[in-house]
Amino acid sequence: MHDNIVRIGLGQIITRLGDVEGNKKRIIEALERGKENKVDIVVFPELSTLGFGSGDIYLDKVDENLKALDEIVKKTEELDLWSILGFVDKDELGFFYNAAALIGKGKIVGKYYKTQLVNYRLFDEKRYFKPGCCLPTFETPFGKLGILICEDVWFPEPSRAMTFRGASLLVVLSASPYDRGKSEVWEDYLKVRVYDNILPVVFINQAGVQDGVTYWGGSMIINAEAKIVTRAKLLEPDFVVGEIDLEESLKLRRRDIRIREVRREILEDLLKAFEEMKK
Repeated sequence: MHDNIVRIGLGQIITRLGDVEGNKKRIIEALERGKENKVDIVVFPELSTLGFGSGDIYLDKVDENLKALDEIVKKTEELDLWSILGFVDKDELGFFYNAAALIGKGKIVGKYYKTQLVNYRLFDEKRYFKPGCCLPTFETPFGKLGILICEDVWFPEPSRAMTFRGASLLVVLSASPYDRGKSEVWEDYLKVRVYDNILPVVFINQAGVQDGVTYWGGSMIINAEAKIVTRAKLLEPDFVVGEIDLEESLKLRRRDIRIREVRREILEDLLKAFEEMKK
């Protein structure tokens, strides 16, 4: 990182459901490409270590996925890189989470658990995972990061909470299947989150075919002005690099009232309206 510029590698990989060893190899290859390209951080899609899909494989391979994560952490230390990647975590009671790990300094610096689990079409996340309930930010050498996982970005509240907690960059991990017009819808939602919070967003999506489902890739970096800095290929695996100026959002906010003039009484009335809706 130079001054306020963070250099980001998008590791748009194909993952295979249950192929933990193969997925680990693809992740490490992308990390090595990140080192060659002198990036600060490499990001990977949702559930990169175990793959995304339905099936009780999640009940059988979580420990293997956690061991692979440990090996990936050691590799980031060797390469002197930061990384964010999706994996399946397990708590002390044995419950599973669709999780993201922030890795740096040879250790897991923070974890985020997906809050909005998906249960429609081919998705069956509530069968396997417990939802997260916290919206943290994490300190890094390039400022505070907020991490979201796929469906979380369809809701305005998570990204807004991370903004209030001082995030200077939002990273969205996804495993979004192909559908006609899907890439345009995603781009619209991501830009809305940028406009809402005057923050840059990094979106990393899975590519290729897994378990009979096609994932559209199209990962992108969007700056605080909602302009696309770089974009990965559609459908295919790819590795692209983009840079973000973290000072840009601070400069834009000086001319914009939407963060500095958020009013507590309006937030409280929003919660009141939510309670009224449930009656």
